[in-house]
Amino acid sequence: MKVFMLSNPAAIHTQRWVSALAKRGVEIMLYSFYPCEKVDYYRGIKHVQVKSFWQSRDSKGIKGFILVKLFTYYRALIKDIRNSIQTFHPDIVHAHYLSDNGLFGALAGFHPFVVSAWGTDVYDYPRRSWSRACVIKYILKKADRVLSTSHVMARELARYTDKKQIPVTPFGVDMRLFKRFPKKHQETDGFVFGIVKTLEYGYGIDTLIDAFALLCKRRPDLNLCLRIVGEGSEREKLQLQAINLGLAEKIVFEGKVVHDHLPEVISSFDVFVALSRVESFGVAVVEAMAVGCPVVVSDAPGFTEIVKSGESGLIVERENPQQASEAMETLVNDETLRVTLAQNGEKRVRELYDWDKNVENMIEIYQEIMEGRNV
Repeated sequence: MKVFMLSNPAAIHTQRWVSALAKRGVEIMLYSFYPCEKVDYYRGIKHVQVKSFWQSRDSKGIKGFILVKLFTYYRALIKDIRNSIQTFHPDIVHAHYLSDNGLFGALAGFHPFVVSAWGTDVYDYPRRSWSRACVIKYILKKADRVLSTSHVMARELARYTDKKQIPVTPFGVDMRLFKRFPKKHQETDGFVFGIVKTLEYGYGIDTLIDAFALLCKRRPDLNLCLRIVGEGSEREKLQLQAINLGLAEKIVFEGKVVHDHLPEVISSFDVFVALSRVESFGVAVVEAMAVGCPVVVSDAPGFTEIVKSGESGLIVERENPQQASEAMETLVNDETLRVTLAQNGEKRVRELYDWDKNVENMIEIYQEIMEGRNV
């Protein structure tokens, strides 16, 4: 089986799909309009070749859909994609992320053509303007199969397409990698809350800091720590928030961590807290559950699909730091509940989000598509 994949080579989810499919014998050409020179991940992976267009999107100033650009940069790009497809001779073209790769795949005109929605390409991009919504509808119309990373996102996609079946292919968890590690934090660290997330407004890190501040004020007797793992444009703002709340010594910003090291990092948390305003799935929460860390999450749709409140985690209202702080305090006080939530969460991940099963499901979808084409 040969798959021509349009996706960002630097994205961790692209890397995971490519390596997992290649290990199962799928031949892949990964094509990107982003520069690939600095992405060393794919070197030496059998069955994988990577190709990039000669200029990046940003170097041409293409930051939105403007019709005239189709006759300059886009025209050259689509021509190069078509030539690359013709040379590679794939069984399937699969574009990950609708609003750029999906558009290029649709314009390339190859069938069978598969598109996978990731999140902001569905929840954000088409809502910005009528023209953007039309672009998404065009892409979905051209696709032979539309895939979603979650059930809630599949329902959102239904607003833009009349396709009745949208299979769900989650960004699952490698259960061999994400396993429990002995906690390494010292007694002096006290009780550790943690989050692994990009530091952007939509992910509610500011709400988490406010919730943590309320808990610290209400329970000065507790030795509490909040560890924030990740990078993003909001970092300086969030650090200033921590300083203004007098919590600079209790809130630690640890920066970005290599993906393979995350299981050990998350295992050092007593409770994982994610209070996103918007969430299409929530891979970090699934990873936390996989290593046996109890979770507190907001009621963002992606989280409510993953977590059963009171059974595999606690769910609180978005942008409600008071409620979040109370849930956090509940878990500080109740070790039995923490253990129960952790055990149930790990079991739920094994049943629904085991990466090996997710990859096999993707291959089955590819095979169904190919059989349908040949009928």
